Amino acid sequence: MADQPSYRVERVNELIRRELVTLLKNETKDPRLQSVSVTDVLSSRDLSSAKVFYTVPESDQATVEVLLNKASGFFRSRLSKTLDLRHTPALKFIFDPAPNTGAKIEDLLSKL
Repeated sequence: MADQPSYRVERVNELIRRELVTLLKNETKDPRLQSVSVTDVLSSRDLSSAKVFYTVPESDQATVEVLLNKASGFFRSRLSKTLDLRHTPALKFIFDPAPNTGAKIEDLLSKL
């Protein structure tokens, strides 16, 4: 039971995910970040840090990860202005290979 996040942490995770999607679509000027899809956010229990999982075409993965982690301060400052939190979590962007794996499996199953 201790491993499950609290209801508050889950709500904050969803709020961060929604705001990041909005920021990526509307506020970023780099066209390489327009194709990023945020899949999940996992915050620590004390909300001091958050892991942001994202997907992007595999050809852009390395450059996009560097760009996102460099821009994490920008995203954090924007989140602090829109979210009503005492402390805004530090963001760490991590590539999520699961959606790409699922698409490959579906492709293989359709060939059978």
